[in-house]
Amino acid sequence: MVPNSSHPHGSSSPMAPRRPPHFFKIILPSAMAEKKLRIPAKFVREFGDKLSARATLTVPNGQIWQVGLEEAQSKIWFQEGWRDFVEHHSIDHGYFLVFRYEGNSNFSVLVFDQTSTEIQYPWNNKKCQRGREDQVDLIKLDDSENSGHDELIKKEMSNSDELSAEPEDREILVGKRRAGTSSKAREAMSRGSKRAIEAAKMLKPKSPSFMAIMRFHQIHSCFMYVPVGFAINYIRTHQIVKLQTCDGQWHATCCSHKRSSSAMQLRRGWNIFCKENNLEEGDVCVFELIKRKPIVLKVSIFRMVDYA
Repeated sequence: MVPNSSHPHGSSSPMAPRRPPHFFKIILPSAMAEKKLRIPAKFVREFGDKLSARATLTVPNGQIWQVGLEEAQSKIWFQEGWRDFVEHHSIDHGYFLVFRYEGNSNFSVLVFDQTSTEIQYPWNNKKCQRGREDQVDLIKLDDSENSGHDELIKKEMSNSDELSAEPEDREILVGKRRAGTSSKAREAMSRGSKRAIEAAKMLKPKSPSFMAIMRFHQIHSCFMYVPVGFAINYIRTHQIVKLQTCDGQWHATCCSHKRSSSAMQLRRGWNIFCKENNLEEGDVCVFELIKRKPIVLKVSIFRMVDYA
C-alpha cells in the first residue's frame, strides 16, 4: 500500500482514525441485463487483493447475503447470488446503492429507490426470525436513515478517498438530475411516500398481510413480487388471486419466478389492477389475506399524493 503523501513523515500530530471505505453504484440498465454489478476500479486497486471469492452483503434489517465475486482483467463483479439480492429487494435501474467496506470481504449496503428514498428492506423468512406466526412483518422505517441522494452524496463525498464510483455512474447521475424533476418536487414525493408508509403501518390487519411500496417497474411492468415468506405459506403456483378494494375486484395469477421456485409474482391481471386503480410510484399498498379458498387479498391503498 502506498503511503498517503499528504501526511509528512515525522509529524507528531496524531492521525485521525480512518473511516471505513465507501463506494456507490447507480444501477444502470446494463447491470440489470448482465445480472452482475462491477465494483469500482479505484476500490479494486486499493482493496481487490484482500477480497476472497465470496463477499458478504448486510442490509440494515440484519439480513446477510453471500455473493460470489467474479474477476477478469483486473476487474471484479458481484456475480453469483447478486441477482437474488436484486430481486429480493426489487432493485431496478435508477436505484442507488451505497457500499461500506467493513473488511474481510464484508460490505454494509444501503439501497435507495428512484424517489431518493431508502427502501423498506423486506424479510426473508428462511434466513430471519419471524414475528407472529401468521403475519409478514412490516419493517419500521427510521427517519434518520431515510436520507435522499443529495444529502447522502454530500455527506459521503466529504472525503473523496473513501467514496468511488465508475465514471459512467457520475455521468448518469448528473444527467438524471438535469433531466429529472425539481428538487422541490423530489422532496414532496419523498415526504409524501414516507407519510403514506407511516399511515399504512397504522393499519393493523388481523389476518396475514404484507406491505408493498409501488416502484416504477411494478406499475409499468406486468408483475409484482410477493414476499417469499407470505408466498410459501399461503399461495400456490398458478393460483388465481382476487385483489379486492372498496371499488371492486380484479383477478391476477400467481406465478413462480423461472429461476427461483420460492420467488412468487403476481401476473396476468396485475397491470390492469394498477391502471384501473391509478397506482403511482410511491403509493403504498397493504395486502391482507381475507379468504383462502379461493384466495382473496384485500388491498388498502395509501396514495403518496394525499400525504405530500
